[in-house]
Amino acid sequence: MAEIEQRPAAAAGRQLPWIELLRHGRAVHTVTLNLGIGLHAVDVFVVTTVMPAVVRDLGGVAFYAWAMMVYMVASIIGAVSGPIVSAALGARRGYVLAALIFFFGTVGCAVSPTMAVFLVARTIQGFGGGLIVAQSMGLVRELYEDALRTRAIAAVSGVWAVASLLGPLLGGAFGEIGWWRGAFIATLPAILLFALLAWRRLPSSGEALVRPHFPIRRLALLAGGVLAVGINGTVGSVPLQIALVLVAVLAVLLTFKLDGAAERPLFPPRPLSLHHAAGVAFWMFFLQSITHGGAGLFLPLALQELHGLGPLAAGYFAAILALGWTAASFVTAGWSERAIAIVLPGGPAVAAVALGVIAIGIVPLPPLAIGICMAIAGFGIGACSLHLTAATMAASSGAEGQRTAAAIPTVRMIGIAFGAAIAGMIANFAGLGGGISFDTVAAASGAVIATSAGAALLVSSLSFRLLRQMRKRA
Repeated sequence: MAEIEQRPAAAAGRQLPWIELLRHGRAVHTVTLNLGIGLHAVDVFVVTTVMPAVVRDLGGVAFYAWAMMVYMVASIIGAVSGPIVSAALGARRGYVLAALIFFFGTVGCAVSPTMAVFLVARTIQGFGGGLIVAQSMGLVRELYEDALRTRAIAAVSGVWAVASLLGPLLGGAFGEIGWWRGAFIATLPAILLFALLAWRRLPSSGEALVRPHFPIRRLALLAGGVLAVGINGTVGSVPLQIALVLVAVLAVLLTFKLDGAAERPLFPPRPLSLHHAAGVAFWMFFLQSITHGGAGLFLPLALQELHGLGPLAAGYFAAILALGWTAASFVTAGWSERAIAIVLPGGPAVAAVALGVIAIGIVPLPPLAIGICMAIAGFGIGACSLHLTAATMAASSGAEGQRTAAAIPTVRMIGIAFGAAIAGMIANFAGLGGGISFDTVAAASGAVIATSAGAALLVSSLSFRLLRQMRKRA
């Protein structure tokens, strides 16, 4: 990759100031990377908001959940394929290709005449979004030195918070005027701007490009596993749900096993090993996704059914967690190494306590108190996630480092998929499968959020192991 003007590395443990993200030729890189992540993030929230209008217009209400499911499956495959595309085309052309795939998928969503076409377009869009996210993480590692990388990752977290507010607003505005297609059309200029910036301003690869090699068997196994866990939410039988989760687990594990023996692996070595720093970090990313995924999925339902909030107000309670996450990213981005050693286990522990309070008090607590607890939980998760991401990137180098950085969003997406399936099974066990009522919603949401708190505690406990391995490596 072409050389970028950089300041001398800061002293060990010291972070460069925020303004350095915009100096020495970095400004356009910072804008481009955050715009790419933002497009993917806004789309996630837009589709959640406009889907009721989509099914009213196109029909196919039975496939309501598939619009998000096929996007998630395609995003994971796109994320896994990101390093392959980048190695074959170079950073600039790989990024532009991802933007164009995302563009054509968005156009397809906007002009879809039937639900079948809409789902195909969502699949294309998801693949492009996954390519963007994976290559973005790789570029964060490559474009920013260690002393600035935490700031760059924090800026990306800020984009997700903005998207959590802008996405529902954009989708809701076009839904209100009865033109859901406009929500997709409105993002097209931003996608083209992103592609133009990537083509004109990103550095091209200075290394010899390699021939693309897509491991079809591993990609198919991974896609099948994620699809199995995604279908889980559309079946009513608890035994069948359990069977689908087991199939998904086996498919994902087999994918990692085959990848470990492959000549051109997609993931870093020992990605599931608790004796390897990257493996511990990946388990932490996976459990973090379960933590915020389950709480975010069922809290809006609880607030509507138990506290009488409207859909829009209840939906924005999920954004409170994202805002807390972003606040933690900006507040803790410049913390010292000693403080980071505290926040890695302490952040998820605080989140576990806050979620536990919500789980116990889901009925008696007023919405304001629930919102405060969600903000605290988001702050704890965000503080840990920021420094976990930076530490994982810093712990590896060369080709392994690129694979590690690109695999982070993949592991997170897999965690979100499994988290949704586990939350659905727990809710059914708690009685929600028998119908929505005050008692069933109270029991189901309390159980799901309690499980999220338990996942956060596991993240906290794993962080001690990660810190020991990092000290040993140092």
